[in-house]
Amino acid sequence: MSSQSVVVTGGTQGLGYGYVREFLRRGHRVVLSGRDAERVAGAVRSLEVEAVQQGAAVSGLVCDAASMADTQALWDAAIARHGRVDIWLHNAGYARTGQRFLQNTPQQIAAMVRTNVIGSMNAANVAIAGMLRQGGGKLFLTLGGGGATGRVVPGMTAYSTSKRAVKYLAGALVKERRALKDDRVLIGTISPGINITEGMLREMKDLPAAIRAKALGQLNFVGEHVETTTPWIVDRILATHRQGEDITWLTSGRLLRRSLAGLFGQKRDVISRYRFED
Repeated sequence: MSSQSVVVTGGTQGLGYGYVREFLRRGHRVVLSGRDAERVAGAVRSLEVEAVQQGAAVSGLVCDAASMADTQALWDAAIARHGRVDIWLHNAGYARTGQRFLQNTPQQIAAMVRTNVIGSMNAANVAIAGMLRQGGGKLFLTLGGGGATGRVVPGMTAYSTSKRAVKYLAGALVKERRALKDDRVLIGTISPGINITEGMLREMKDLPAAIRAKALGQLNFVGEHVETTTPWIVDRILATHRQGEDITWLTSGRLLRRSLAGLFGQKRDVISRYRFED
C-alpha cells in the first residue's frame, strides 16, 4: 500500500495517539493535533523514532477543533507538508461521564457541545471542501456514549447528547454525497467502544469509592485497551472504499462472546494494570 497523508485531531493521547501510532507503523505520513503545545510536541517526539524506522513521517500542530480558523490552519499545514490529505480522522472530543446531568457545570456542557458538535462540523466543513478540491479523500467522525445507537446511558446525558448530534451530522453528510452521486469524498464513522484512556482514568478516580467499584466492574466487561482497538480500526479505515462506512468495535457479537466466556468461568480483566486508590 502506498504511503498516505493522514490528519488525526486529538492525537496527543488516548485513542488519538493510538491511531497515529498505527498509521505510522503502516508507513503513512501523519499530522496530529491537540490543544496543548507541550503535549503536541511531546507526542511528536515520542513517535519520531518509530516513524523513521517505518519510513513514515509525523508532525504536529496546535489546534482547537472548535475553532474554524484553527481547523483550516491544520488542513493548510498538512497540505504544505504532504501535498494532500487522504484521510482526516476527527478524534478530538471532550467527555464528562459518570455524573448526573445537574452535576455538569454550564462550562462543561458548553465544552462538550463546542468540541464534539462544533468541532465535528468544522472538521467536515474543512475536510470535505479541501478533498473536493484535490479530487477525493476520506473523512471519519468519532461517535461514542450511545450516540451511534441512541441507547440511553445513565451518567452520560450531556456527552451522549452531543455525540448523537454527530451521528445525525454524519448520516446527513452521507446522504448528501449519495444524492449528488459523488463518492470522491467518503464519509464514515468510528465507534471505538469503551477504551481505557487517560481521560477515563481521571474520571474513574474522581468517582466516590462505592460508585467507582461498580463502574470498574462494568468496565471489566465492556472495556478495552487502546492498543487492542486501534490496529483493528486503522486497518478498516485504510481498507474501506464505501460511502457511509460504520466502523464499530463493540458489536453485539463481541458482547455475546464475552457473556458466553463468563458463563464458562473465563473472567475478563482489563483494569488490574491500573491502580485506583482513595
